[in-house]
Amino acid sequence: MTASQPPRRTRSAAGGLLSSSDVGTANRARVLQSLLESGPASRAELARRVNVQRATLSTIVTGLLQAGVLVEEDARPHAGGAGKPARPLSFAPEALLSGAVAVSRGAVETAVVDARGVLPARHRDHLPTTCGRAELERRVLEAAEGVFAAYRGRLRGIGLTVPALCDPEAGVVLSCTAVPGLEGTALPRALATRFDAPVRLEQDVRAFAIGEKWFGQGRGRTDFAALQVDVGVGAGVMLPGHLLEGVRGYTTQLGHTCIDPDGARCSCGLRGCWETVASTRWLRAEAARRGVVGGRGTSPRRLGARAAAGDAGARALLADYADNLAIGMANLVQLLSVRFFIVHGDVVHAGEDFRRLLHERVVARSMPALADGIEVLFSELDQDAGLLGAAATVLSHHLGDTPAPAHDHL
Repeated sequence: MTASQPPRRTRSAAGGLLSSSDVGTANRARVLQSLLESGPASRAELARRVNVQRATLSTIVTGLLQAGVLVEEDARPHAGGAGKPARPLSFAPEALLSGAVAVSRGAVETAVVDARGVLPARHRDHLPTTCGRAELERRVLEAAEGVFAAYRGRLRGIGLTVPALCDPEAGVVLSCTAVPGLEGTALPRALATRFDAPVRLEQDVRAFAIGEKWFGQGRGRTDFAALQVDVGVGAGVMLPGHLLEGVRGYTTQLGHTCIDPDGARCSCGLRGCWETVASTRWLRAEAARRGVVGGRGTSPRRLGARAAAGDAGARALLADYADNLAIGMANLVQLLSVRFFIVHGDVVHAGEDFRRLLHERVVARSMPALADGIEVLFSELDQDAGLLGAAATVLSHHLGDTPAPAHDHL
C-alpha cells in the first residue's frame, strides 16, 4: 500500500468501518485478555482461543515479545507425547504495570501491580476515619507518591477503589458512610494530574470481582458474584463476563436492599437492610447480647475456632449468621441465576466448617430448579484483593474489556 492510499477498512458487526489498524489493535487486546483470563498458552492454543489465523497470531506475538510484554517459557511436551514440544507464552515480569490505590476504613493501601498479579512495590498507611476531605486527599496523595514515584511514566493507569456508592463515569463519590471524607473528593483528578496517568474510580467490591476474573477464582468463568462481608456488605456481579452496573454507571448496593421492613436502622438511613444482619458488626453485637465468650471483641476467626472446639454458643451464633448471609446470596440466585460465589472479608477466617455451612444455607434458601451447581468459595487473594482489584480495573479498561467512561479523569 502506498502512502497516498487510504488504510484498508473492514466492516464491523455493528455496520461501522474499522481500519486494519483498528482490527490489529483489537486482536492484540484479545490475545492479552486471553492470557490474563486463562493463563499461559502456546501459539496454537492462543490462535484457537481468540479465533485468529496462525499467521496473524504470530505477528501479534512477535511484536509483544519484542516489546517485552510477553516471554516464552520452557518447552513443555504435549500430553500425548507426540509432536514438537510447545513453548507457552506468558507475561514478562513488570509487564503492563498499573498503579493501585485502595482506600478503606482506617487505611490506604498503595501498590504497583503487573499483569501476572505480582506487586513489586506496596505500602499501607493509617488513615484516620475522622479525616475531612482535604486531609484525606493529602494523605492519599502522599502515600501514592511514596510508591509510584519510582514508576512514573511506566504506569498504564491508576485504579482507585473506595467503599462507597460512586459514579465511575464522572469520577465522583456519591455517598460513603465508611469514610465520609471521600464524599465529593477530587482524588481521581488529583492522582491523574500528579502522575500523568488515567485514573479509574470504582467501588471496592466491584473491583474485587474484576480482580477475581483476572487473578483469582473467577478466572475462566463468565458468571459469578464477589461478596465483601465485613463491617459492610456488598457484591460485584459478573454477568455474563462483564461487570453488572446500574443506570448511569452507578455502582450497585446489594447490602442496602431491604430484607426486613421492621428491621434495625442501617447506617445508610434506611431500615432492615441486608447489611444490618449480615455484617461482622451484627455478629459482634449479637455475640455480646447472647453472652458468647469474647462479646463485641470477638471475630469470625475466634468464633470459628471456639465452635470447632465444641462451644455450643459460638456454633449457634455462626449458624444464624450463615443463614443471614444466605438470604442475600439466595436473592442473587433467584434474581440473576448466579451460582458461583467468591466471598471476601474478615468472614473468610471463620474456617472451612463455616464455608460448608454457608453453602448449605444458600442452597436451602434457593429455588430447587436453580440450586443445582451452587458453589460458595472463600477468596484466595486474601490481603492482596483490594490492590489486585484496583489494578484489574485499569487492565480491563486498557484492554477494552469494560465500556469506556465519558472521560478518564486526566
